[in-house]
Amino acid sequence: MELFDSHRKKFLRRFSLLLPLCFLILISSIFFISVSFASDETLHKEQQALEQALENGAIRSYAMNGQYPESLDQILNDYHITYDRSRFVVEYTPNGSNLLPYINVILLSDTAGHGKGDAK
Repeated sequence: MELFDSHRKKFLRRFSLLLPLCFLILISSIFFISVSFASDETLHKEQQALEQALENGAIRSYAMNGQYPESLDQILNDYHITYDRSRFVVEYTPNGSNLLPYINVILLSDTAGHGKGDAK
């Protein structure tokens, strides 16, 4: 048994104590990034689904009534479509009774998590 440890043994002892901590930090970082990516992807899919539902509602209204709805509220009420107004803004611009209206769903920037707005 040596009374005095060499520098190499001290380094290895410290390294062996820090290795599990470094591994834990790495795994935690990977988990956080994965959850963040999944959240952003979910918001994007929700945005696309809302836009598709509104377009389908407008097309169904045209098929049944012979004209496209004049307002967004008409589609929302007729087809019972709901969405989170704190996350999305819907831009609805009618182009006449026989032309498909311009429908755009915009993701608000503060809900994206990174301060970015995603507009389609």
